[in-house]
Amino acid sequence: MFDYRELLELFDLTEPMGWSEDIIAALKAEYCSIPDTLEDYYRQCAGCDALASNSAGDYLMPAEKVGMYKDQGYYVFFSENQSVSFWGIKLEDMDKPDPPVYESYDRGEWFLTGDSLSKFLISEGYLCAVTSGLEYATEDYLEADEEQAENIRSEFEHIEYADSGIYQGAQFYRINEDSYLALMPDSCRSLVMFASKSEEGFDAAEKAVLPLLDIDPEED
Repeated sequence: MFDYRELLELFDLTEPMGWSEDIIAALKAEYCSIPDTLEDYYRQCAGCDALASNSAGDYLMPAEKVGMYKDQGYYVFFSENQSVSFWGIKLEDMDKPDPPVYESYDRGEWFLTGDSLSKFLISEGYLCAVTSGLEYATEDYLEADEEQAENIRSEFEHIEYADSGIYQGAQFYRINEDSYLALMPDSCRSLVMFASKSEEGFDAAEKAVLPLLDIDPEED
């Protein structure tokens, strides 16, 4: 079993919050198989609103809608909140334990996002945390040039297993015990967001991150 306990702990959940066995069994019957990493996510995390029903960001596709691109050969499991981007698995890959993930943008052709479904699901958990899931967060995107982005990479703990290829290669970092940061490439710069479970953690994160962006924490 793939363990998503880390995502549950990210949102201070002590017990799995998943879909019912009936829903999972029905999907397995219809598609013959579901990747192990997705089935485990359905059991552990699919019932968590912070992870699965994020109206401010990407969200888990409801069971009744996973077949919306079946005629194109894809099982759709995640969507962007404006329904501009969808992420799916090739139907021919459904028997693989941790298959590649593909994206369709603006209902166009499908292209490869990354080679690991589990990494995608973990990265979406961290993205959700920094954009809307944690109580204390930056109000807007911050910007970093390449030198500033490199300083962030050097300063904080890189969560490597969350490198899934989403959003042109978004990366996630642990600032302190309560706080996390997303670094998202955007043209010739990077967008920066960070959030924390606690006010103390967020204050410490501001003091650690903002100077790297040439922002005075006392004036922010």
